[in-house]
This record gives sequence, C-alpha cells and structure tokens, in this order.
Amino acid sequence: MAFAGVSLIADGKLCASTKSTINSGADSGYHLIVVEGYLRTKETTPNGEWIKSRPFIVGGRRWTIDYHPNGFDEDYEEFISVFLVLEDDTGPSVRVQCAFSFIDQPELRVPKHIRQSEPFYLDDSFDGQFDFMKKEVFERSRHLKDDSFVIRCDLVVRKSAVNKEEEGTAALPFTELPQADLPSHLGDLLLSKEGADVTFEVDGKEFAAHRWMLAARSTVFKAQLFGTMNVDNATSSVVKIDDIKANVFLGLLTFIYTDGMPEFKRGNGDETDDTEQDDDTEEDDMKKDWLLQLLEAAERYGLQSLKSVCEEKLTELICKDTVADIIVVAERNRCLWLKHSCLEFVKTSTNLHTVFTADGLEQIIRTCSPSVLKELLSKFAS
Repeated sequence: MAFAGVSLIADGKLCASTKSTINSGADSGYHLIVVEGYLRTKETTPNGEWIKSRPFIVGGRRWTIDYHPNGFDEDYEEFISVFLVLEDDTGPSVRVQCAFSFIDQPELRVPKHIRQSEPFYLDDSFDGQFDFMKKEVFERSRHLKDDSFVIRCDLVVRKSAVNKEEEGTAALPFTELPQADLPSHLGDLLLSKEGADVTFEVDGKEFAAHRWMLAARSTVFKAQLFGTMNVDNATSSVVKIDDIKANVFLGLLTFIYTDGMPEFKRGNGDETDDTEQDDDTEEDDMKKDWLLQLLEAAERYGLQSLKSVCEEKLTELICKDTVADIIVVAERNRCLWLKHSCLEFVKTSTNLHTVFTADGLEQIIRTCSPSVLKELLSKFAS
C-alpha cells in the first residue's frame, strides 16, 4: 500500500508540521496517527470530542481520521473511538474498505485481511470503530509505550461503475502478497523434531529442540547452550530443567518458535464429574495457574514479549478467587501493569475480606514486600 502521510498529535492537538494535505497517488494507502502524551490528550479531550488528523488523499478523494480519546459519545465513554471521514463532497459516494490497527499488529494489515473487511459506502459521512479498544485495557497493553502509541488506518478505494443501489462485484485490482508463513514453518519444525540437536527433560517428559533457534530468541538459552553459564549444558545433548511443568515448557517453546501465544489445553486427566459451572470455574483456575507459571518462565528466559502477553491475559482473570495469587507473582516478577490492575480491583471492593481469604492475605504478607501490603491498604482505604 502507498504511504498516505502521518499525523502527529502531541499534548492534545495536531502539530502544525503535519497539517498539510498529502496525496498518496494511489487507490490504496495507509495513514499513521502518532499520539505523544496520551494521558494529557485524554485529560484535555472530553467524551464526544475528537482530534482530527491531517487530510490525506487516497483514490482521488480527500480523507481524515477522527480520534476520540474518551469515546464517541456517552455509550462509548470507556473506549477509544476512531473514524474514517470523507472530507470532500465534490463527487459521488465512494465504496471503500478500511482497517484500523496499532503499528505493532502487522497481522491485521495483510492485504487479504483488508480485502475481507466489509465494504461500505461513504459520501460526506464517516465510518469506523466506536469501540476500537477499551481504555483500561489499552493503558496496560504493550501498544502504549512511554505514553505514546501509533494507530494505522489502511484504506482501499474500490473502483466500480455501480452505485449504492446497484451493488456490484467489481473491485480494485489488488496484488496480494503471500502472508508470512515463517512462524508456521518453524512451528512444523518444532513438531517434526527434524534436525533437533538438544533434548530437554522437563517434568518427566522430553522435548526436542534446536540450539540455534533457542539462542536466537533468548539470551539466557544462548548463555546456557553456547556460553560459559553452564558448561555441561553447552556440550550435552540432554538438558534437565527443574521447577517448570511440562505444559508450561511446551508453551514456552511454542512461543519461541512461532512468536504466537500458545493455547491452554486441559489434559486428559483434568476432567471431572462436577457440574458444567464448576468445570468452567476449575478450568479458569487451571488456566490462571498455567499463565502465572508461563509468565515466570518468560521472565526466567528473558522473553519480554511473552511476559507482556501473559500479563494481558491474566488481567482478564482477576477476581476475588485469583487476585491474591496474581498479585504475588506480579510483584515477584516486576509486572507493574498487572499489579496495578490487581490494586484497582481491590479498590472497587467494599470489604477486604470479600477480596482475600485469610490464606490469600497470609500469602501476600509472607511473600511480598511490606510496600505491597501498604499499597493494598491504601487502595482499599481510598
């Protein structure tokens, strides 16, 4: 896709240097919105108000993007909203396809994904996502870095002789590049064990892997398998690892090879005869334990991306039955977002005993620093 310019929003307003119109010169293109000073922008732009991007031209028409830091209206005040706006009214309605993503979500920008998005007509109106992302989730996500982030809007203007009433199938000729299949190939390599030169013994099971792959992805594995950290491991074809469960280590290897979040799957021995509700509760509890252990394994082997993903997944599981376990692991592994989410959950409770069991409080007191207990009490008191 052709580059259709960038808009810089700093401290709640569009910077003058990015106000002029830019022409992509093509029928498909992408525009970037760079937001610096997110918190300041959120404070100064009330619900229902927005910041408009610089104009840009794609498909011969003039467009802008409206960024709502506090949502489009009262129904969406918990969300960030983004909209594509057709600025000019000099021509007929235009049939377009578009997709919004963060700059670190390349999987959402492949041509196939955009072409499969629902086509829509625009005249002098707008279209977009009222609930692009919930603010509280965004603020602890990996998309926000140093109080800044980048949104990308990919736009395809479809050339067609039909009008809105006579829907047709003619579409803009569009050369689709093949999707990246390297993660798939590497995942197959892990499963096939072809060329594996090291075997890990973990929790009574064996996992075959490739030294070069582990070393490329983890400096800790590199030091263990090629360096002087552990001479035995550097020369042995069998490495024993303690203190990690087999399904957690498999998840770790899956991420190393594919850069994708592994799925949690119950083992055959985990099935129970309880009611469906109890079974769902038990599965959530097992998933929580697995994610906590996977987070600690990610910390142990220096996989920060996996650690961040685990944090995001765990925030969805915070409740009175899990918050004690999660906050202990968050504190031990310096997961500030995750710990903050736990503290905010405590803040919303009316009684400390409804949040923590006696065992949960004892666990926090025994394993966390005094500052954590102080933060807990401060949040509860507020």
